[in-house]
Amino acid sequence: MITFSGIRSALWCVVAFGIVACAATPMPSDKLAVAKTSVERAEQAQAAQFAPVELSSARNKLSAAQSAADKRDADVAARLADQAEVDAQLAEYTARAKQQEQLASEMDASLRDLRNETLRSVPGSAAPQTSPPPQ
Repeated sequence: MITFSGIRSALWCVVAFGIVACAATPMPSDKLAVAKTSVERAEQAQAAQFAPVELSSARNKLSAAQSAADKRDADVAARLADQAEVDAQLAEYTARAKQQEQLASEMDASLRDLRNETLRSVPGSAAPQTSPPPQ
């Protein structure tokens, strides 16, 4: 048989467990620091020029994570910090890949110019043959 004091005791247990559960979640300061470092690395990799959308997303999520941490919402702060870190890594790697593509294109153009110059300087050679640029 359920009594009033039994219900009251159960309710107090639920409240106590709720308080303990909320207090047990630590603030994700380490995740925030990692996300901030990732954003800084992306900025150093010139992601603002080569991957602005990804960098902006990382910055926005980092800011939201810091706001959630200020409000003591550890779960949201941790999730947003993880997302900011991933977005920042994507921005960094995208920027580096685009820089490498740009460098490869410049090298191809230099090699093509050098080949054409070599063909012009060889006596008795026909008109320089240019190959179409690689795609």
